[in-house]
Amino acid sequence: MPTESAKLGAMQPDQPSQKRRAVRWTVALFILTGWTLSATVPPSEAGRGPEDLYQTGKTCQDRLNRSPKLWQARHNWEACIRTLNTILTRYPKNRLLPKALFSLGELYAGLYRYSGDHRDAEKSQDYYRELISTDPDGPSAKTAQKRLERLGIPDRRPPLATVQNVRHWAYPDYTRLVLDLDHDTEYRPDLSDRTLVRITLRRARLDPTSQKTAATFADGLLRSVALEQPDSDTVLLTVALKHRSKQPRIALLSNPDRLVIDLFGRGSTETINPPRMSDGPSGSGSALAQSTPFDVRTIVIDPGHGGKDPGAIGRTGLTEKDVVLDIGFRLRSLIRDRMEKNVMMTREDDTFVALDDRTLLANSKNADLFISIHVNSHPQGRTRGVEIYHLGQASDHRAMAVAARENNVSMQSLGTLEQSVKQILFDLDREYTMNQSQELAHLTRQSFQTTLANRYDYNVVDHGVKRAPFYVLLNSNMPSILAEVSFISNPDEEKLLRQGPYRQAIAESLFQGIRAYLASLKPVS
Repeated sequence: MPTESAKLGAMQPDQPSQKRRAVRWTVALFILTGWTLSATVPPSEAGRGPEDLYQTGKTCQDRLNRSPKLWQARHNWEACIRTLNTILTRYPKNRLLPKALFSLGELYAGLYRYSGDHRDAEKSQDYYRELISTDPDGPSAKTAQKRLERLGIPDRRPPLATVQNVRHWAYPDYTRLVLDLDHDTEYRPDLSDRTLVRITLRRARLDPTSQKTAATFADGLLRSVALEQPDSDTVLLTVALKHRSKQPRIALLSNPDRLVIDLFGRGSTETINPPRMSDGPSGSGSALAQSTPFDVRTIVIDPGHGGKDPGAIGRTGLTEKDVVLDIGFRLRSLIRDRMEKNVMMTREDDTFVALDDRTLLANSKNADLFISIHVNSHPQGRTRGVEIYHLGQASDHRAMAVAARENNVSMQSLGTLEQSVKQILFDLDREYTMNQSQELAHLTRQSFQTTLANRYDYNVVDHGVKRAPFYVLLNSNMPSILAEVSFISNPDEEKLLRQGPYRQAIAESLFQGIRAYLASLKPVS
């Protein structure tokens, strides 16, 4: 079966005109630069109406049906599915909903015939069943029933997930809700009303205790929170907000299983928690368009792992959690002594801190920078060097593997976060933060190439700046990076990581990267 990364070929006409040659060069350029042509048009559905979305999705579906070549890449199917799914999320009461449901059932059925993955067939069944339930007398209901019978696979859906508990943290302009589950499930958000967030959990049931707990939440951005069980296998979460809010961020996480909903007040037209303006002269235009000078006052250092989670372990037993905590302390001292900035750490001893709580600390304190420190691991013991990450869709399979390990989830579960990242990439409210994270990552990478090499006389292998859907970066509201500072799986680097001077040189490299970034924010005289 062809791989996910199968590229789409371009048709070769017998007598290409100059225009056709230009098109082929464009396609070649996309392939060479790592992009893949998809079966749909633009990747962002922001601001588009239901009619436009449905027409785009149907056009995508028709193109798939006409071209067996496009069947060979899963992302072509998913591109059509993503566009039609936007109708369900943003326009759940629109007259086109039954048609969108039917098309989604058809797409997953077609994908199942190509992939052979029973999960695709189950999703097709779900959409057909929802269509029949939503519009039982509609023109497509009978056809959907026949499609269900034709699929003819046993119901392999997992048992009902239980919403065991609901927790929240409330701040004036930021609130987090967490639904604790006993295992994973599927959810669908309804974000059509900016003063109301509705989330439907499929194959789920409600613990009565969590229902009573949710009813007590009415602080921060929350007007009220309600959990209901409208039928035997569905849970409905309804969050009423005190005023119109920004687009929430929703992620289904595992180990332990939980649904996390981050809510943000309108605050300003720029970033959610924008860095504070300095006293120096400011440039023209918005912060989204350029590097306006800002005063970075608070920096959060995040030593990865801790407590019951040791992280990566070297051959001689050295643990990631111990190494990065020591480097974090050294970096904190450098920042305090040389910059006089306010520095906070997500942990200061060998305790376990959930990924949710790490960014929760940074967001609640209006931090201006977030630096997460880790050491790397690789099945091949000879691999060594430094990788610096910022938030984005995974650069390559290796970046996906690193993100899965640091997020403590499977590669399959990482797909949920990838979808959240895609939404953020086209969110203008976060454009400044995303751009600055990339700038910080590149400057830190350069710092390792000079500072670490010069101070420790060590040839640093540079794996470059990469993108990946790290959860701690996904939920941070400030410029953020994750630094994999060495490979503990490499015997030579594990030996170096045991030495104080080497750890100090790593801390110095991170510090110099931060200092270079702060210098880049200063106005040009």
